[in-house]
Amino acid sequence: MGAILARLSSRLATPGLIDRGTGQYTLESCPLPDALRLTLLYKTWIGRLLLSLPLTWWILSWQHHRVARYANSPKSKKAIPSFIKTYAIDASAAEHPVESYPTLQAFFARRLKPGMRPLAAPDNDVVAVHPADSRCVVYDSVDAAHRFWIKGQHFSVAKLLGPGYDVRDHWRHAALAINRLSPSDIHRLHASVSGTVVKITRRGTRFMASEFAAVHSRMDIMVDNDRLVMEFDSKDFGTVVQVMIGASEVGNVMPLVKEGQHVKKGDEVAVFAYGGSIMTTLFGGGAIKFDDDLEAYSREGRETLVTFASSLGRATGRPHAHAPAGQM
Repeated sequence: MGAILARLSSRLATPGLIDRGTGQYTLESCPLPDALRLTLLYKTWIGRLLLSLPLTWWILSWQHHRVARYANSPKSKKAIPSFIKTYAIDASAAEHPVESYPTLQAFFARRLKPGMRPLAAPDNDVVAVHPADSRCVVYDSVDAAHRFWIKGQHFSVAKLLGPGYDVRDHWRHAALAINRLSPSDIHRLHASVSGTVVKITRRGTRFMASEFAAVHSRMDIMVDNDRLVMEFDSKDFGTVVQVMIGASEVGNVMPLVKEGQHVKKGDEVAVFAYGGSIMTTLFGGGAIKFDDDLEAYSREGRETLVTFASSLGRATGRPHAHAPAGQM
């Protein structure tokens, strides 16, 4: 019975998850009550009705702040063992012993032991890497991403990035990598490419869920949620923007770098507070060739379970003209 319920909750959490290492289907750990609640809220007419009511947003905001406060309080330390069990986390991979983390947030934002995630092509900046352990889909155009994955009725790159970006030209044909993090993942985010941090801005105010049911609903998760927009100037890829999108029960996303700072691919650039989240990386049209397996699974409507620092794709040698911050 337990196996059946696990498969049901995984199916509600994602339409299909492929382990990149094995090429086989794998399950996503998600408590069944949470999976059912998200499906009800984001995929049914009752949920759409509830989300149209101001009272619902007040309740969601209250819940968000309540969970965030708890995760940062010392009393949340006792919840760490059950959190590990619920999400089938390999605690042995954490940088420090479980008992040394003073709060649930501290464990949530843990680092891995050194050497756990070897950097793909460390001496070759032509290879871009995944920003985090996550579930990934890639699309070589915004239209394809919107058609197959992002179902928010008002999604656009202009709304995702906000004012100050040349969406009429540079980003009109952008390629996207979407990395969805679950509560089980390490919520330290890393640069996918080497380059200089040009601009950091904060957008959005809401905290809707980041799970498949929410992203595939008519709600505009990716353009309404609180998010950090971080622009990089890369020698090999041109202008690259990583958008770190918070979700329900995430306190916020905090930058770990400053404008003008040079980073190498794989360097930490931000950290999320407790919850799920999404990271979207935008490349100028024609600047990147995503890895074949990622493209194939994405065309099938499947997410790929990937690890931080593994290969995302390669620069084509034809990066789109750089788009300096502030253009419109």
